[in-house]
Amino acid sequence: MFKKLLVATAAMLLSATSAASISLSGLYEGTLDSHGAYTQDITTTLKGTSGNSTVTVVFDENFDIDDMYVETTTGPLTFKLGDFSGDDPDSVSISVTAIVGGFTVGLNQVSGGSTTFDVGGALAGITFNVTDVTASTRETTATYEVAGVKATVVHNTVAAGNNIDTTITTTLGGLTLSGNHDSNADGTSSNEGSVSKLLEGLGTVKVLLSKTSADVTTKEFSLTRGIWTGTWSKVGSADGVTSLKATLAF
Repeated sequence: MFKKLLVATAAMLLSATSAASISLSGLYEGTLDSHGAYTQDITTTLKGTSGNSTVTVVFDENFDIDDMYVETTTGPLTFKLGDFSGDDPDSVSISVTAIVGGFTVGLNQVSGGSTTFDVGGALAGITFNVTDVTASTRETTATYEVAGVKATVVHNTVAAGNNIDTTITTTLGGLTLSGNHDSNADGTSSNEGSVSKLLEGLGTVKVLLSKTSADVTTKEFSLTRGIWTGTWSKVGSADGVTSLKATLAF
């Protein structure tokens, strides 16, 4: 894997011309809990751009390659080739997208697999994305915003029935309010609500409460200031856990 990293990086750097640009970005997260356990994770993205083409390489915390793909635009078509599957399992795909009548339509094929047809856009004030339109198991995400209230619904069908996840958020009197209902085809569900507010000189305070259909309740209180988030959480009858998390995007 280390050799693969060296080859990918060298290929990008050696192929860069005076018209090309190299950019580096990422996200680091480290968490220390009240049991003294410290965990950390970092995702690093390296991009090389020349003209209308971009090569992207994404590394995990071990600097193994998670994703590696190229994007290029030819006329109205945008091509994307390589591994852009995110976390394992890895898969190599090719996708072609275009804007038709205000809608983004695309074809995506995993190497050795079948081709899916995806579409996204806005209609009657609703922004939507549909993955694998022709399949009965297609996933649809729809977002509608009116009078400061934003509603997002994610739906997909599986053999057991329908999975529906609904989230509503709004800001009222300086408070950010959020509610979520997740209903699964297997009959399980969960409800979650949160309230957060930015307090001058202190940071953002957030209170969250959730409950599953199995009567498992989660209570959480957090304070975020700069890159730091301190959290107290309690799941069911278990003891509460305190943690301090650092999040740094670069």
